Amino acid sequence: MNLFTKSLITIFSTTILFQTLYAKDTTCYKRNWLKPSTIETITLDGGECKGEFNFKQMKENGWKLKDLKIEKGEKGLNYVYIFTDKELISIDTVNFMKNKSSKLDYTTTTTTIKEISDDTIIIQKGDLRPGQSAVIEHKYENGQSMIVSSAYVIESNETSSKLKLMPFLDIKQNAIPTANRSASVGDNVIINYLYNASLIIAPSKDAFTQTRNKYADINFLHSDMFGARLKIDEEPLPSKQTIQDFAMSQNLGTVFFIIGSKLYIVDSRTFTILDEETISYNFMENKMMPFFTRVEKIEKSVISSLLNISEWSTFIKDFLEDKRTEDEVLLEDEIQNENLQVKIEIYNNYYKTLLGLNK
Repeated sequence: MNLFTKSLITIFSTTILFQTLYAKDTTCYKRNWLKPSTIETITLDGGECKGEFNFKQMKENGWKLKDLKIEKGEKGLNYVYIFTDKELISIDTVNFMKNKSSKLDYTTTTTTIKEISDDTIIIQKGDLRPGQSAVIEHKYENGQSMIVSSAYVIESNETSSKLKLMPFLDIKQNAIPTANRSASVGDNVIINYLYNASLIIAPSKDAFTQTRNKYADINFLHSDMFGARLKIDEEPLPSKQTIQDFAMSQNLGTVFFIIGSKLYIVDSRTFTILDEETISYNFMENKMMPFFTRVEKIEKSVISSLLNISEWSTFIKDFLEDKRTEDEVLLEDEIQNENLQVKIEIYNNYYKTLLGLNK
């Protein structure tokens, strides 16, 4: 293992899971956009987009989506796309899910490193999913043990699997001392680390409940906890990085996303789709954005608005001169009231983009 890789494995980052050497990032945006359904076909400003390329064209030009952030603007939504020219974790989950032949095994299992070369290891454990994560544990002679690295599956056959090493970033505390030890032959490899703890991202209460009932063996942290975190951070829509940071801070190995009639089970460290199931719930129930949570949004006081004569005068004037469509009016009013209740198509499109399902 070269010196660079040894150093990389011991680095603890507070902002991203890990970075590929020499990767180039670029940030594009669209401010105050009132038509979310067209956001992927409208040209984006800034960065390499330069007001000339839209989201799909950037991907056609070789850029990969690193993260997506949506914030409240003055009149509409502000979209921020962060692209990179190198894939952080390169796994074609879309095609893999189409050809999957076995059900995902959530059981935590332990094996050992048989071979190691640069930043990859070989274990005698087969039939694993690309993107499944693990941790590498070193045991000392005195009986003590320490996690020295994380890893994720990049190849697997019936008898063995190849994993790529990456930093163990679950404990983000600079006050905790770290060691220079890296993974070595004979170290334990704990597969499906914390997979029995998860978070549900669902569009409605019934979708949330049906998922929790279907997977009764999983310990789900209630989405209210995540909703409270977003409220404190004043982040109406969680970015990919926010979801990963929260999951790791709460020791959650997976995240369950309900999009339409599909349930996607995602590894919280690699953000790779591990499994896809069909789920039934009441599709007529009111949908919520960013997901089902009982944490209420911060809204304007109804009483103070009624008593404010100047606001009423402005409202009447704007109403008579307003040439916006009904959808644009509803969306802008919801954004101004910080009560983002939007159409299910926006919910679906947002999370499909985060998971890399929008090609």
